[in-house]
Amino acid sequence: MKHIGLVLSGGMGKGAYQIGALTALNEFFYPSDFEYVSAASIGVLNTYAYLTGNLKKAYDIWESVNLQGDKKFITSVLKSSFLQDIITNIISEVEIPNSFYVPLLDLANKELNYYNLSDVPHSKMEQYLRASISMPLYNHGVTVGSKILYDGAVIDNIPIFPVLKKELDYVICIYFDRLNYVFENNAWDSKIIKLTFPDNKFISNSVNINHESILNMMEEGYKRTKRILSAVFSDGVDNFDTVYQRINEINSVNSKKVTRLTGDVIVTNMNKILKKFIRNKRILEGGVWYE
Repeated sequence: MKHIGLVLSGGMGKGAYQIGALTALNEFFYPSDFEYVSAASIGVLNTYAYLTGNLKKAYDIWESVNLQGDKKFITSVLKSSFLQDIITNIISEVEIPNSFYVPLLDLANKELNYYNLSDVPHSKMEQYLRASISMPLYNHGVTVGSKILYDGAVIDNIPIFPVLKKELDYVICIYFDRLNYVFENNAWDSKIIKLTFPDNKFISNSVNINHESILNMMEEGYKRTKRILSAVFSDGVDNFDTVYQRINEINSVNSKKVTRLTGDVIVTNMNKILKKFIRNKRILEGGVWYE
């Protein structure tokens, strides 16, 4: 019996690639096949839709997006109703069939915690989903219990650590970067199937993300994922020797290797985000930052 994990990074507008990738993933696995799942930011919404059987609804919302204006794309997304529309359409009473970890930032206490959404009651699920895409400096935090929580992707955008702590045969990790990260150490990294998409400057800075560009990203996400997974699982999803051999072959092709230690990433990015608020002369009162 295989024991596998799934990780999706944040990426905001580039999340359209993830919709295509998850569509391809459906051709190899059922959502319940993944014992442990972790995602950040827009990856949370896409993954939640996938795990609860609402991927088609998420696809339809992405397909309809047409954000235009004189601001950078990330501002257009965060200030529009687009992300809330996704949540409204995918929220479901279907139980999440996996342990599903989401990094959320508690700025007041300077903490990043990984919340298991499979333990969250349906009545509070929307709060956690909204918090997962509430980016500091752009959005207000979301009150959950006694805490005000923000998108944890600003601290850990590829939240692979909660999954790697488990005893798994392999992990599928979808993220946006040109670098071939070595996650934590070589032993863990040798079990990670990396599906990378370019950290495209045009996409991140574009002021016009239209119907055509979204369709192109979803199509590329599907084709690239299917091509790589077809090679990795050429002898089946349970043939671990072949899977590990294919992972090694993929890693050897990309020479731009950088070791990524979650602990170091969290400390570095936490310091950066706090310095940014101080530089902008903002203060924290009751979990909300004010000028």
